[in-house]
Amino acid sequence: MTGAQRRTLNLSAWASVAGSLILIAELGCVALAIAEILNTRSAAAAFSYLAAFLVLALARIAIEGVSTTLAANAAEEIKLHARRELSGAIAELSPVDRVRPLAGEIANLLTSHVDALGPYLTRYRPSRLRTAVIPPAVLIITAYFSWVAAAVLLVAGPLIPIFMALIGAEARSASERQLQQIGTMNAELLDRLQGLTTLRLFDAIPRAAESLLREGQEIRKRTMAVLRIAFISSAVLELFSALGVAFAAVYIGFSLLGYFQFGAYGGLSLTGALFVLMIAPEYFRPLRDFAAAYHDQASAFAACNEIEKLLDQSRRRLPTRSAETVPLVRLELDEVSVALGDTTILPTFSLHIERGECIALVGPSGTGKSMLLALIAGLVAPAGGRLSVNGRDDVSCTIAWLGQKPAFTQGSVKANLLMSRVLADRDGFDAAIRTAHAEDIIAKLERGYDEVLRENAANLSGGEAQRLAIARLALSKADLILADEPTEHLDADTAEAVIDGLFSSAKGRTLIVATHDARIVGRADRAIDVRHLPGKSFGAAA
Repeated sequence: MTGAQRRTLNLSAWASVAGSLILIAELGCVALAIAEILNTRSAAAAFSYLAAFLVLALARIAIEGVSTTLAANAAEEIKLHARRELSGAIAELSPVDRVRPLAGEIANLLTSHVDALGPYLTRYRPSRLRTAVIPPAVLIITAYFSWVAAAVLLVAGPLIPIFMALIGAEARSASERQLQQIGTMNAELLDRLQGLTTLRLFDAIPRAAESLLREGQEIRKRTMAVLRIAFISSAVLELFSALGVAFAAVYIGFSLLGYFQFGAYGGLSLTGALFVLMIAPEYFRPLRDFAAAYHDQASAFAACNEIEKLLDQSRRRLPTRSAETVPLVRLELDEVSVALGDTTILPTFSLHIERGECIALVGPSGTGKSMLLALIAGLVAPAGGRLSVNGRDDVSCTIAWLGQKPAFTQGSVKANLLMSRVLADRDGFDAAIRTAHAEDIIAKLERGYDEVLRENAANLSGGEAQRLAIARLALSKADLILADEPTEHLDADTAEAVIDGLFSSAKGRTLIVATHDARIVGRADRAIDVRHLPGKSFGAAA
């Protein structure tokens, strides 16, 4: 929250206080008008008071409108800023972060959690200030006419915040549990939708539906728990408010009837009695608004806790990457090591790679092949040592990545092939497709390059998606290609096509592949066993 936004919210809160004070003045005009009519039995005598009431009412409406607009605008700015901060933090999270939130949880953070800040900013803050100003003002005015009526309000009023504090602690805890459960269900629902084809193939849809039903029932229970607390707090509030107003009304009624001759200075006049009776509910109104907004505070604090977890600086983030890119001539890793937390993944080693080399990273699973690729790609910062391009630390080179499951967005084949932001014509597309041995894929698509791919190419097989990803590599201008197990889980013929396409795409460029495939190792210029990197302790395991 910036200083300007804080000042705007404070101005809005004080404007709401001014509106409440004007309302008290309006009630004073009404009391004077009624008393004048009853004393003179003429409505004309009350005209000046009614005119004053009208002027005050218009002023209050204008002030409250300004207050609401200022608060709403400031809240929207704060929510927009929060979403920007979250989006930036999400973009900076490294893929190797072991506790990286799932897509559904991230979506819930950016929508429901941020939206939960709005009611807190627009309702809770103004109601808290009104609670601090209006009840004391009403007490002072009431005590001017009758100290007994003021004492009744004074006794009833503090009971409300006490009970609200007791109930509010549980409300906050319940809200936190509800928000966490909603985030978990969103993540699971997105996961099931993405894997719907696989679920259908293995006839697992009933089990998935049953799991989602259980999650839904759990959310229903936790939501009802939050609502139950909210209803209890409202009932407590209304009980004490009604009792306070009722006792004050009983005292005023009996005083006007002459049964009570104490508690007022020189007797309670009709005007004073009406005014005290009218403003008694205004003593409890700020407390009632504050209690109603207390749940907004609980929800906002619960949301802030979840947001702060994502913004936590201890999370593993992407290292700072130079904006300047240069053609790759030589990649050097000197005395480099990689660690995640207290775990050393790759002890100190050195590695020099020249442009045009095709290198295969080999070794058993878990020895650090993928982590070495992540280090070269800039997805994780080295724990020590120096990584340089052409002998310089302040530049980087263009990099293309090919994983076991290449990423595709919902859109046309053409749009997905152009994700590298390199323009190409039909001949360029055809050449890239031939390089990837993917002609049969385009041929079977009814609309060719305009065919719409579902997210992550769900309407294609794994081998087809991999070959399209290689066509995308062929279209890119990246100097360095990093591939992580590109032939994993592919049949022999498809794997052969992927290997041919990968090495064809890498001609004139540098290729580094983490693999168990002997065919890739056989075609590489050199194979590096990550267990025995130069300068690394022999036999060290990740």
